[in-house]
Amino acid sequence: MQPKPSSFEIPPSAHAYSRSSAVCLTYSIDRSKQSTVTIDFARSDGNGRYAWSDKVQFQLTRRELAELSAFLFFPWGQVKWVHRSPSGLVKGFDVRVQNGNVLFSIELPDRQIRTPVTPSDQYFFRNLLLARLVEIQPDLAPDLHMTSLRRLAEDHQ
Repeated sequence: MQPKPSSFEIPPSAHAYSRSSAVCLTYSIDRSKQSTVTIDFARSDGNGRYAWSDKVQFQLTRRELAELSAFLFFPWGQVKWVHRSPSGLVKGFDVRVQNGNVLFSIELPDRQIRTPVTPSDQYFFRNLLLARLVEIQPDLAPDLHMTSLRRLAEDHQ
């Protein structure tokens, strides 16, 4: 008797925690009904509790989703994205390699939140992002997704 193939599903979110903050990547749908990922940042009270009710969000465009994926698979110095809302609010999100980690940072006019993402947490972030990209383009073979991400990373270096 042949064993049944296992069904494997990537969880729809992945978290990384530090003493001062946390970051969470979550599957989301943008205003134009396109699949993407939203990044939530929360500060810590220093006692292991995080202020998710006062989180700052940054929703990636599809282009930014691909660029962040490329960065986490094939890191280079730094990438920064800026969103301007219709109300004039400016949010800056950047990632950079720092001391073996990847530093996720969000900046608003009144605050900045930075969270180092360890290599083991990067693994889960990469899996979540790649699963979302595969969901968006299911007819593209997984090795072609990786080839495309590698090329995108090379273009940014």
